[in-house]
Amino acid sequence: MQDQLSILLVEDDEDTRATLTDVLEIDGNDVLVASTISEAFRLIDEAVAIIILDRKLPDGPAERHIPTLRDLAPQADIVVVTGYADMDSTISAFRSGASDFLIKPINPEALRHTVCRILQSKRVELELRQEQQFADRVLSTAEAIVLVLDPEGKIVRFNPYFERLSGRKLDEVRGKEWFATFVPPQDHDLIQHVFSTTTTSGSSSGVINAIITSDGTERQIRWCNTTLEDSAGNLDGVLAVGVDVTDIIDAQEKIAQSERLAAIGQTMASLAHESRNALQRIQSGLELLELDIGDDPEATKDLQTVQRAATDLNSLLEEIRSFAAPIHLHRVQADCKDIYRRAWRNLESSRVGRTCELIEIDDRKHHKTSLDAQRMEQVFRNLFENALAATNDPAQIHITLSQADNGDTVVSVSDNGPGLTRDQAHRIFEPFYTTKTRGTGLGMAIVKRIIDAHGGDIIVAHRNSSIGGASFQMTITPENTSNGF
Repeated sequence: MQDQLSILLVEDDEDTRATLTDVLEIDGNDVLVASTISEAFRLIDEAVAIIILDRKLPDGPAERHIPTLRDLAPQADIVVVTGYADMDSTISAFRSGASDFLIKPINPEALRHTVCRILQSKRVELELRQEQQFADRVLSTAEAIVLVLDPEGKIVRFNPYFERLSGRKLDEVRGKEWFATFVPPQDHDLIQHVFSTTTTSGSSSGVINAIITSDGTERQIRWCNTTLEDSAGNLDGVLAVGVDVTDIIDAQEKIAQSERLAAIGQTMASLAHESRNALQRIQSGLELLELDIGDDPEATKDLQTVQRAATDLNSLLEEIRSFAAPIHLHRVQADCKDIYRRAWRNLESSRVGRTCELIEIDDRKHHKTSLDAQRMEQVFRNLFENALAATNDPAQIHITLSQADNGDTVVSVSDNGPGLTRDQAHRIFEPFYTTKTRGTGLGMAIVKRIIDAHGGDIIVAHRNSSIGGASFQMTITPENTSNGF
């Protein structure tokens, strides 16, 4: 089997399909979805490790198709989803080659346990690979800034590392005032005071302040300063040695955020567990009530409204827990084009009956980068789903791939919908904020968390004047590339 294992979910009910997909993706699984057996046949490849199959489908019961599925995916375990009343048919499904079954209504924890049990050996292998990558990164050699200022605080020289970090050449800024050139305006007074103290006392250390790079970003530097003297013992300048601690500060903030999210996750896990128990009782009651109301159309309509509300609530709980859970990347060398095409293909059922076009532009020199393919597919799926929901037919989604000078992969996704207002663009990545009439408001927040975990960034880009609509630009940083380069 390939490193990237996937789960094929075959379920004709849209709400159930969406809920089960969310549950399966909590653990970072790659989920393919189909609403019919014929659609499932087209999606099967050697990476499919589990097929979760609703027993009753529009093109026939599961036991009729299991032998064919067995032939197409001999490596996959087939899990049949069935009701209590279908036990005889379930036994028949086992005889046809099913390896497990789940009883409706599905307990999300039971589903996750079954999936984790099947994929356990591969998960261990991927986790070991992640730990090795982390160890290699920690053991990499640190570099430092070497900066010389004259007694007035003007730039005399700095080393090539600082040129790469700041994006500025020494010849461009030699003789200019350090504070006005590289220090943020709000820090001028403080850093000038530190400089004055250094020239008086002879040294200073432990001061952390930001520098502004050529692209307007800020890097946090920890300085150790000492004075330089000429042959007569007079002050000749200040030597400053700085270490870029931006990543350390960011890591500390992320750890604190992770701890907060872990606490939220524990609370949500408990809440979700208790809520699912209540939802199970509600579902059971609804099923009994459905039998009692018979063919009453008004009562059936009201019952379906309650059922959808229960499903929405369960989906909300699962998505909140997914957002709160820590993100552990399983990086591999992969091509973004393969990933977004798979995400687009897996949304085929959402485009049935619509006129939709994915327009691709690839300007990269190097096509593969280090990333978590499963997580990035979730990013593309969320962006595509939002674009499809926002656009009227004919819907056009433009996706552009390019390579930054520092090796980052740059991805732009645009659509021809109505676009975002200034307030929407400002708040789009906030948890629980949504522009949809339905939704949890966590989709774009999850996208940002995944991109952040890759060491990259995602922003609302300027609207494409030729097609209008919303536009997002994200960068993906290779794992072995320093953010200062």
